[in-house]
Amino acid sequence: MFVGFSISKIETARHVPLEELAKYRNINVNYDINLRNPSAVRGPAGDLLRVEFTVAINYLNPSIGFIRFEGYCDRAGGDAGKAKEEWDAGRADPVIQNEIANNMVARIVPLAMLLAQNLSLPPAVPLPVINFQKPGETRPREDKFDQPYV
Repeated sequence: MFVGFSISKIETARHVPLEELAKYRNINVNYDINLRNPSAVRGPAGDLLRVEFTVAINYLNPSIGFIRFEGYCDRAGGDAGKAKEEWDAGRADPVIQNEIANNMVARIVPLAMLLAQNLSLPPAVPLPVINFQKPGETRPREDKFDQPYV
């Protein structure tokens, strides 16, 4: 169970002028998630496993911008000291790593979406495409990259 989450640093940048952004079509969005520096800390709910994180969302080919978050996540439950020792020895429990990464991403993605919109970058995660049609009518598929993210 997660009892603490804190973002300590947010960095963002768009590397190209807004006027040139529309000419880029196939932009790759790359996610880099780094969990590091586990520690056992004492909290009001008992011993906690605190793991620092960095999440970078990079817009590549060409590099047009990035969004980067740093912070930590606190997890209660289990033996925090043992989990830290196993992590330090290179035997981190994948269940714990997945819980931390998924919790962190669930909290960061909505903020990343707002930041991307304000920087006029493509959405940080794919958005669903809604296509209303009359029964029996079909439309040709349009390229979703035809419209600039402005």
